[in-house]
Amino acid sequence: MIGHDLIVDLGPRRYPVHVRRDARPELIERITAFAPGGRVIIISDDTVARLHAAPVADALKHKGLDAALLQFTPGEENKTLATVRRLYDDALAAGVDRQTPIIAFGGGVVGDVAGFVAATLLRGLPYAQVPTTVLAQVDSSVGGKTGVDLPQGKNLVGAFHQPKWVFVDVAHLETLPAREIRAGLAEAIKAAALADPTMLDRITARGHALSTGDPDALGEVIGRAIQIKADVVVDDELEAGRRAILNFGHTLAHALETATGYTELRHGEAVALGMRFAARLSTTLCGLDPQDVLRLDAALDACRLPADWARRIDDDVLAHVASDKKIHGQCIRTILLRAIGDPQIVPLPIPTFVRDARSLARSWTEEDSR
Repeated sequence: MIGHDLIVDLGPRRYPVHVRRDARPELIERITAFAPGGRVIIISDDTVARLHAAPVADALKHKGLDAALLQFTPGEENKTLATVRRLYDDALAAGVDRQTPIIAFGGGVVGDVAGFVAATLLRGLPYAQVPTTVLAQVDSSVGGKTGVDLPQGKNLVGAFHQPKWVFVDVAHLETLPAREIRAGLAEAIKAAALADPTMLDRITARGHALSTGDPDALGEVIGRAIQIKADVVVDDELEAGRRAILNFGHTLAHALETATGYTELRHGEAVALGMRFAARLSTTLCGLDPQDVLRLDAALDACRLPADWARRIDDDVLAHVASDKKIHGQCIRTILLRAIGDPQIVPLPIPTFVRDARSLARSWTEEDSR
């Protein structure tokens, strides 16, 4: 449903998620009210700035606000400490003080980088998220995870810093390439696999509408995925336990992204491959019914997400698994399924994970070649 609010109820850090369509005037009013000191910093990438953030910044200036729009080059390869340092310099040059709010206006990379700037500059600034991709709307804009990548792996530097509010406008998705829409849907499928079997089947039934950007279909799925994530975050804000289930599919996904230099796969595409692998590993380790594997595959296939996970598992990818941030000691907290809607955190020794990944990849590659 488009046009409603959700609450991430973290006690004194509780905040709303506003789900809207074609609501730029409301967004401008909310930013204005969020900047009582008359100054706001908007952080975006070059593409989103041109399409969406610059018009908002101009409207804020017309209302008398000192609105500085800071930009960086889009892409995961720019989610780095070097980018953060440049944004620190630009924000300080714009006159930022400890009451100046930051608006993270863009996709997941922008949200992570701008959120990290807000978490660390001047020991912490208030900020809000305006996610403009499916992936950011359903997942990364909610929950307070911020950070950047290192050459060794994804999201190895970061902080938990909750936004004051999140503004999801489905109209922002109209400018997305079809591939970006499909990739973002992987995170919605993840949410359904973890907590809502009915939603998973609904995604399968409406896969064409979703993957081609139908706003009503997207609004329904985005709202439900946000609620699932919010419920998990409320139970475990700092990922001390249950929140780790949101990493379903991400161990292999992050290794695939790092091994390919963040250029070959979109994050959601890598997550789709990681979920297909994790579902098959779940049949071996958690007794997941093979029919549930097919059920997950059907949703991923309906949204035209990649399926060639087995051929991608090689020595380079498995070497990157060892630097995954979910490692505790010598074990990887692997997220598996006992059933659709019933996730389990399974600590696997790194050699066991590598052995099982090789074995599964080999057996599925052989089966595909028959």
